[in-house]
Amino acid sequence: MHTQQLPKPGQRVECVLMGADPDPIPMGARGTVLRVDPCGVEAHITVAWDSGRSLNLIAPVDKFRIL
Repeated sequence: MHTQQLPKPGQRVECVLMGADPDPIPMGARGTVLRVDPCGVEAHITVAWDSGRSLNLIAPVDKFRIL
């Protein structure tokens, strides 16, 4: 189960660590949550990053904080 609280659509998040991706969202990047899809022990979080990139957060693999 998730050890980290999941954000809700419309909330802002900040990437803390995205180590599993070969081209990760950088630490400190911020964005707005568009959608949260629970998927077993993971959750796929669709974020509109302020930089314009599109790369989902995967909880609990990726670390982030809700702003």
